[in-house]
Amino acid sequence: MAADADPVALPPWSIDPAAKSSTPPALGDLLAAPSLKWPDCLAIDDGEVNYTFAQLEQSAQTVAAWLTEQGVGAGDRVAVLAEKRAVMPVLAVAIWKCGAVYVPLDSTEPNNRLLGLLKRLQPMVVITLGDQELGSPVGRRLGKEQLAEILSGPAVSHATVARRPDEAAYIVFASGATGEPQGAEISVANLLAYFGNHNEILRITPESRVLSMTPFHFDVSLEDTLLPLSLGAFVYQFRSLSAGAVIRSVIARKEITHLIAVTMLLNMITGDGRQISRTKLPSLELVMTGAQVCDPGVLQVWTRGMPDTRIVQAFGPPEATIFSFTYEIEREEAERMAACPVGRPLRGMQAKIIRNGVEIHDSGAQGELWVGGVQVMRGYFDQPEETARLVVEMDGTRFFRTGDICSYDGDGNIVFHQHDDECIAWLAGRRTHLSEVYRAASNCSGVDRILTSVVQRDNRDLVALVVESAKRQVVTNVADHLRGILPEYMCPTLMVWSPATSDKSTEKRDDRKVLQQLTKVAQQSNSNYFVVSSDGSLEIIDEV
Repeated sequence: MAADADPVALPPWSIDPAAKSSTPPALGDLLAAPSLKWPDCLAIDDGEVNYTFAQLEQSAQTVAAWLTEQGVGAGDRVAVLAEKRAVMPVLAVAIWKCGAVYVPLDSTEPNNRLLGLLKRLQPMVVITLGDQELGSPVGRRLGKEQLAEILSGPAVSHATVARRPDEAAYIVFASGATGEPQGAEISVANLLAYFGNHNEILRITPESRVLSMTPFHFDVSLEDTLLPLSLGAFVYQFRSLSAGAVIRSVIARKEITHLIAVTMLLNMITGDGRQISRTKLPSLELVMTGAQVCDPGVLQVWTRGMPDTRIVQAFGPPEATIFSFTYEIEREEAERMAACPVGRPLRGMQAKIIRNGVEIHDSGAQGELWVGGVQVMRGYFDQPEETARLVVEMDGTRFFRTGDICSYDGDGNIVFHQHDDECIAWLAGRRTHLSEVYRAASNCSGVDRILTSVVQRDNRDLVALVVESAKRQVVTNVADHLRGILPEYMCPTLMVWSPATSDKSTEKRDDRKVLQQLTKVAQQSNSNYFVVSSDGSLEIIDEV
């Protein structure tokens, strides 16, 4: 517990005025106050397993004691191959009780990719909740059977190890410009500031009921699970089939008050819009969507069908701790046809729009968005050069250069236009850098040149890969290699073999021509495999 903290006082990010003067708890004590105030209240349920607040806190202490016995201490990293289960907040808080760094990884990724991340991280312990066989991972392994034994065994007390505000709290990985996953290292101060800044928008209370849909390897899971739990709210972990009708049924049946759904999921929940009404979703107080800028047609459905529900669009990079900007859609905007602004910075955050090294303020003038303030990350894990390139100081404030091209509207809100890097794409609701695909494919033997892009088919964005090589077999080898090291959503769907040529003068022209043709034939054909013919046109083939 932080010095002078009242063990029963809710944290200062509570909207209760009486809590505003309380001391922020240590991250390891996020659940301490709810466990004392409402020990027997149901805190979290994943449809199979549930915990009361007292059970969450005691389980976290017991796991923390086991981790300490394994040598886990302040500053050590503990990796969790995350799954959508009620035990996940137990693990996060247990890691923080040890003073260690919580590192959730996507358990569905290929083993080779996970092993590569673990070698970089050098964690003291790797916690697995599934049946993954990782060979010889770095660090001690805590599997699901042993974890179950620990949780069902004797309760053990464990005091929280103190951490400095500038020390790391968690690391979240995403694809990056370097061609390998980049880990944003978020400090204790970053996360505590975010909780305080964002609950001014969310307004979660002990009476709130939150639907958590975000996988735990995404940072938004901290917003839709740990933040509500710290305030005594109930969290339902959605693990069912991702279908709009199923999710809407859960929202109604579980009397959900707060729905936090990335744009892709909100589109799914919205469906044809006929089920979005107060009659169907009687308890819903707030809908927050984020990641991509939401389709204005989807937002129209919600503002028309749920006029008394607050609809908020959130925006911002993981490097500035989950979200940095919000925009609340007002009732009078129900007929808005253009995309909504991403809004204004949260309290304690700043935004600058920079063009040619100069800050610009004129409405409509476009430049790169820089976001600064108390939520800006410590840096990229083990990538100091990238940190130095993208985290800059201006007027005594650290800013992250987002690479997003934005402008101000007439009301001073920030409007997103595009990313200045054409290799950035949104795949399966994730901001993805195609340089990872490029680098992995380029390293394959027999490859002369690689071209990557995203092509639309049936309103879906598909990764396309053009492989220039003298041998067709090389393209097959590349496809097999990528399936073994890349997440499924990043693996190319459209494969093009471009037989190697000695004429290098036509490379740029051929690239444009191939991509233009591929965009066209992808709409006209269900085939995924093509070859560049001698005249530069694309021909369909059965396989590569």
